[in-house]
Amino acid sequence: MAPRYERVILCRGSSENNDSQETYVRTLKTAGYSCDSLTTLCFEFVNISELRACLLSPTSYYGLILTSRRAVEAINHISKEDINILQLWKTLPVYCVGPATESLAKSHLGSENCLGKETGNAKQLAELLVSSVAKESMPLLYPCSEIGRDTIEKILSENSIRVDKKIVYRTLPSKSLEHDLLEFMDSVPKLFVFFSPSTVEYVVGLLKKKSYDMRNVKAVAIGPVTRQALIDAGLKDFATANKPDPISLLKAINDAEECEIFEKFD
Repeated sequence: MAPRYERVILCRGSSENNDSQETYVRTLKTAGYSCDSLTTLCFEFVNISELRACLLSPTSYYGLILTSRRAVEAINHISKEDINILQLWKTLPVYCVGPATESLAKSHLGSENCLGKETGNAKQLAELLVSSVAKESMPLLYPCSEIGRDTIEKILSENSIRVDKKIVYRTLPSKSLEHDLLEFMDSVPKLFVFFSPSTVEYVVGLLKKKSYDMRNVKAVAIGPVTRQALIDAGLKDFATANKPDPISLLKAINDAEECEIFEKFD
């Protein structure tokens, strides 16, 4: 079946023009979609000295929680200044959301004991932690964004598992977002794929500011948290990928398009 909506816009961060993004583009193009990337976010590190102090005390932690690429990049940034700082962390458990984060933990941090690549969001990762980490063990180091939800901390706290949360990066809109977005603001319906609540906030905010016909936006979410952000922004989610990988995204889009066709002729 040919795609119903031929153009897909990937709304992602500025640091994600890499092999992972190319895999998304390649997968969608192979399925017949025209695929473009919209640089939506940029990031800046914060509290790096605090994170460095934590990394210098590996024996104080049970392991590490990584839920984003930027958290890996923050640690990698510190390791470039001190190549030995991660030596004792390599064998500690590193709990990662999805295969992409795990791959980065291995390639950038040298992590040898990664778990969680089968999880697709923070809730699933927290449930894995509850099943594998003993209560009252040493805390887990959790570097994250200033706008990160408290899903992991809440679930682990309820199960007597300690977390040392460190805010290590800040999310900002790309300086070129408004200019770049104009390219896609025509009257042709297209699929906008949102990878995080921040991408929803900035892209949808600008589309509404420019009085774009939101009926031309078929909003696709990566994960349930981003889906909720779409709903909160007043958009109906066209499709939701359960996991942050290209195959899950493509399946979610295909399923949604089939459902739309069946509903039209029902």
